[in-house]
Amino acid sequence: MHTAHADIILVEDDPLVGEIARDILAGGGYDVRLIPDPRDAMAAIKKAHPRLVITDIMMPGITGLDLCKAITSEHSLAKVKVMILSAKSFEIEKQRAQMFGASHFLPKPFTAQGLLKAVKHLLQDPAQPDPHQHSR
Repeated sequence: MHTAHADIILVEDDPLVGEIARDILAGGGYDVRLIPDPRDAMAAIKKAHPRLVITDIMMPGITGLDLCKAITSEHSLAKVKVMILSAKSFEIEKQRAQMFGASHFLPKPFTAQGLLKAVKHLLQDPAQPDPHQHSR
């Protein structure tokens, strides 16, 4: 059972990749909701107002880039960041993701460490200093 709020909404139609990524993120302390059908994603995102949406590019019904554009075009979702997670890691795809408003592009296959590092970076509150950084 999912609550309306989640730190991260993960939109991934491949059940194995979705479950692995969800488990990695949950293990990292994040509240994650997996949406396996991309056509259900926008309604869930509008309801939950997550801090981050992670989406694949190639999915049935709506592409991850179209979903990214829909999120970044929606005024009420202005604070929601979008990460593209895709095996289509050609430079042109990365550029398209950036043009559509993605905050980050992580190629598949990904490592648990790589995924957690990218998410931590995107969700880091700029008002809170990183405890691992030493100020002079």
